[in-house]
Amino acid sequence: MSSQIEFFDRQRKKLRGGGVLGSIVFFLAWVARSALKIAETEADTIHTILMVILLGSVAWMAYFGIRLVYNENKIRKDTRLKEALYNELVLLNELKAWRIAFFSLVIFIIIAGYLVTTLPVKDPMLLIITALLVGFGSKNISTYLLDK
Repeated sequence: MSSQIEFFDRQRKKLRGGGVLGSIVFFLAWVARSALKIAETEADTIHTILMVILLGSVAWMAYFGIRLVYNENKIRKDTRLKEALYNELVLLNELKAWRIAFFSLVIFIIIAGYLVTTLPVKDPMLLIITALLVGFGSKNISTYLLDK
């Protein structure tokens, strides 16, 4: 049973790491695309490449997310695995990750509020999607780092 617990724990860490990698690639491509959009450049080739990267990273995150959910369901169905892999430390780390996500989102909203007052924002969806990326990305990254 010990090897099965270690296997599921390693698999969960690998799947979370893959999701974090996809989130980072998506966020960097999103920031680059947003910067080009704000600067109003007419580089269609770069916009196309960034869109392909964005769609590829979404597919990457979906793949690892679905596998992680499947793994989590297997763990929760087996009582021994659930007891071993959902102890107080894991639950505390998830709580800390949500707290980090909340405060990173608050900091982003403060920064975005300042930028909106100083710069003209033509696309409010840019701020909304970036806020979602900051919140979910910081939660995923902090969960991954706290579980190490």
